[in-house]
Amino acid sequence: MNFFAEVFSNIHQTLFDKENREGDIVTTIEPAVQGFLEEKLENVAELYQTDSIGGIIINPQDGSIYALSVKPDFNLNDFSKVKNVSVFSNPLVENVFEFGSVVKPLIMAAALNEGVVAPDTTYNDRGSVIIEKKEIFNFDKKARGVINMQEVLSQSLNVGMVFVYQKLGKENMRNYLLAYGIKDKTGIDLPNETSGLVSNLDSPREIEYANASFGQGLALTPVELVRALASLSNGGNLVVPHLVREIKYSDGTSKELKYESIPTKISQQTGDAITGMLVNVMDKSIKDYWKFLI
Repeated sequence: MNFFAEVFSNIHQTLFDKENREGDIVTTIEPAVQGFLEEKLENVAELYQTDSIGGIIINPQDGSIYALSVKPDFNLNDFSKVKNVSVFSNPLVENVFEFGSVVKPLIMAAALNEGVVAPDTTYNDRGSVIIEKKEIFNFDKKARGVINMQEVLSQSLNVGMVFVYQKLGKENMRNYLLAYGIKDKTGIDLPNETSGLVSNLDSPREIEYANASFGQGLALTPVELVRALASLSNGGNLVVPHLVREIKYSDGTSKELKYESIPTKISQQTGDAITGMLVNVMDKSIKDYWKFLI
C-alpha cells in the first residue's frame, strides 16, 4: 500500500517533468518604478558623462526586484545594430566592483551587533591613522576632532571606520562580512551570475582589514551588495533577489514561486539601529543639498 501511495502521489510531478509546459512568466517588475529608474540613470549619465551606470530597486523584505537597469543598453528589436557587444552582458550580476564607502554600513552594523560601539560612541579623529606603517586618510585628509559613530557615517570617514574595525577585530569582521553572503552567488534568476572576490579577508595583515572597513580590497557584484544592505532593514535576513513571481501555464494552472531567506548575524534591534543611522545620513545630505542651492 505504501508503495502505490508513493507512486500515485508523485505522478503529477513525474508526468509534467517530462513535458514542456507552455505559459507566461509574471515578473516582479513595477513599470512605474522601472520608468523612474530609467529616467534617473539617464539624467545622471548625462550629467557626469559616465561610460556606464546601473541601478537596482529591491524590496528588502522578500527580494522582489521592482526595477533594474544598465546604461548603455540596447533595443531588443534592433540588437543587430549594436556595435559594442559588451552591452549584451549584465554587469549587475556578471561583474564585480570595489564599491568603497557604501560598504561602511555593513561594518558599522557588525560592530553595533557585537556591542563594541553604539551610535554615540566617540573617538578622536586626527584625519589619518597609521596601520602597519601605512597611513590611511579621510577623503579630504582633514581631522574632525572628537566625534561619534553617527558622524562617521554621515561624513563617510575612513579613519572612523578603521576605529570601528579595531573595536570589532579581524575574526569578527570576517565572520560578519561572510555572513552577509558577499562571497556567494545570490541565486538571482538571471544568467551568468558570478560571486564576489574577497580573498583579502583570508590575509593575516591588519592593513587588509583596515582597508576593507571602508570598502577597499573587496570586489562584489551589485546584486550581492544590494542583498547584503537589504539585510540591515529586514531583521537580518539574506533574501534571494528575483524577478519571477509566478508562472501561469496555458492549461489554466499556475505556480507561485517561493524564495527562502537565510539569517545573517544581525539582530532586529541592530537592524533598527543602523537603519536609523542611515536615515540620519540621508536627512543630513538633503539639508546640505538645499543649503548649497540657497
